Amino acid sequence: MNKKEKGSVLILAVLILGVLLFVGSYLLSFAFTGSKMADSQAVATQTYYLAEAGIKEAVFKLKNDSVWKSAFETLPTVEDPDCSSWSIVPYTRDADLFENGGYSITVNNLGCAKAEIISQARIQTSGDKMAQRIVRVKVFKAIGSPVSDFAIFTGGASENLYIKFTDPLNIHNGNLFSNKSINIKYYSEVNVDKKALSNGNILVSLNSQLNATSCSDNMCDLGCEASADCPPEKISMPSLDFDSESGDSYLSSAQNDICSSVRIDGKTNCLFSSEEFELLMWQNYPQLSLPENVVVYVTGDINIRAGEELTVNGVLAGDRDINIGEDYCWGRSEYPYFRCGNAQLKVNRPGLPEDNFPSGILAKRKISGGGFLGLGVGSLNINGLVYAGDEIRISSAGSPIEIHGGIAARKFTLSSLWQGVDIYLDSDVIIDTFKNPSYSPIITIDHWEEEY
Repeated sequence: MNKKEKGSVLILAVLILGVLLFVGSYLLSFAFTGSKMADSQAVATQTYYLAEAGIKEAVFKLKNDSVWKSAFETLPTVEDPDCSSWSIVPYTRDADLFENGGYSITVNNLGCAKAEIISQARIQTSGDKMAQRIVRVKVFKAIGSPVSDFAIFTGGASENLYIKFTDPLNIHNGNLFSNKSINIKYYSEVNVDKKALSNGNILVSLNSQLNATSCSDNMCDLGCEASADCPPEKISMPSLDFDSESGDSYLSSAQNDICSSVRIDGKTNCLFSSEEFELLMWQNYPQLSLPENVVVYVTGDINIRAGEELTVNGVLAGDRDINIGEDYCWGRSEYPYFRCGNAQLKVNRPGLPEDNFPSGILAKRKISGGGFLGLGVGSLNINGLVYAGDEIRISSAGSPIEIHGGIAARKFTLSSLWQGVDIYLDSDVIIDTFKNPSYSPIITIDHWEEEY
């Protein structure tokens, strides 16, 4: 091979080697870029879920953290109808979910129970470089009473709604709700215009029947499937302000209301001890009508005893138990010393519905109706809310029961009522008697957006 051919081979070899080096460099660069893209995608996914975790935590705190919830659920006032005064301190969580990451949460006030949540997630990748993802969500709660749609509401986490030996129980224009189970048995008939809702089971047995759209863990009628509430979510038992220092509490209202027309002890307000109220009924036997549009508040038990016919023209509230018709005879040291008969209770709602006056019987603990509750006449005729922070138990009434308003308790039992029970839902009465409006337990997401 001559020198010219040798030079041609060398040039060709160099060219081939250059091409191979270029292709190898390209493939190496491509692989390195692909690896970087894969790492970047993984980090982007991590920051997205980290930002979402921040949103989830913020929504949880708005529901359950007392400070966040109280601020978010600031109620409108005359001075501040748009609730512009509330705020929540920004919140940061570092290195809890990812070793080199965390998120910060900002809640911006958009009005009464309305807010924008901004969750900014960040993960440190290498050196001083940082991956970031921001998620913005607008949320709100509807204002209203969480129990205003229910003619009977039981909010105990481990207690049931019992209906036995009752024919019929009629629920007009409303729903039946239990946070646990609804038990209907022993020849009972229950008719509900709308839905029977139970977070647990609905049990109908022993020659009983339920005529309602049933929505529970073990029953899901067509009307419930459409609204996806089988079983429905639990609802916290709403509380009434019995005796706080607020001017809206029932104790404060009774201290400021005037009951001088029925009192003979020199006092003028509507705040009674248990003994003072019992003496008032004895002195006005057999019929006592309380003043109109007042709150009568009793410290201690309220016992509506034998033969007493009590008319409440507003609210009767007690910080312990209310017992109606628990005994057939009643004795005291005052003349005539002994009285017998069946008790009756009537509650009127004063004014017009648009006046928003509260009405009902409200017990901080229990309400009981016994075997000497009415006979041949109306035993319970209530236009208002029947509320017990613990249990309501009514049994063996001798005459029909009629309630226009609603019932709310931790646990509710009806037993041996053959004269009929009619409950007509009146949401306005329920809302007005709870006084301050409250927000629904559900937070609704109105808008969601993301950015890098």
